[in-house]
Amino acid sequence: MTAIEIRSSRPANDRRTQRTRAALLDAFRVIMLEEGFEAVTPTRLAAAANVGRSTFYEHFASVEELLGVSIGRLLGPLAASTLSPRMDPGAVDILQHFWENRRIGKAMLSGAARPVVIAALTERLEAGLTAQTLAKSSRLTASFLSAGMIAVLEAWLSGRAQGTPAQVAEALHAAGSATARAMCGGTEA
Repeated sequence: MTAIEIRSSRPANDRRTQRTRAALLDAFRVIMLEEGFEAVTPTRLAAAANVGRSTFYEHFASVEELLGVSIGRLLGPLAASTLSPRMDPGAVDILQHFWENRRIGKAMLSGAARPVVIAALTERLEAGLTAQTLAKSSRLTASFLSAGMIAVLEAWLSGRAQGTPAQVAEALHAAGSATARAMCGGTEA
């Protein structure tokens, strides 16, 4: 089961399922923003979302999975844009969103959350590389790319690197595309 599949016995489009997941995601963001990833526990999430602890587990296997789902809607398109022959203009929108929400972005890209985000991005990049038949070294390439991309984003959001969202998107695309080509035997990424 992937991180974005729903564990509940109710259909994904059931309003109660959607409300519960939204409440858990909102509670996650609040706790994460105020106290950091280390403070997020299923018990605290359930209490903040006004649901039972077992309800948390109906929807998510762990807080790490919840983090992956929370940031996944941004990482998927960013990974796809990085690997495409031309940079997707949507990547600029995603980076603008990161910039506008940089306080939570910095929290998600550092500390105990960082390896979870890197793993989620690695999974998406590996899927993209495999889909492009660059499977020869896709896990190694995806791991290398994701760690580098997260380092760039964290440095940018922390103010240690300068650039507009468009400049960062272009840099991620250029570096990602070149790295994928180089590490996958020169095949076009």
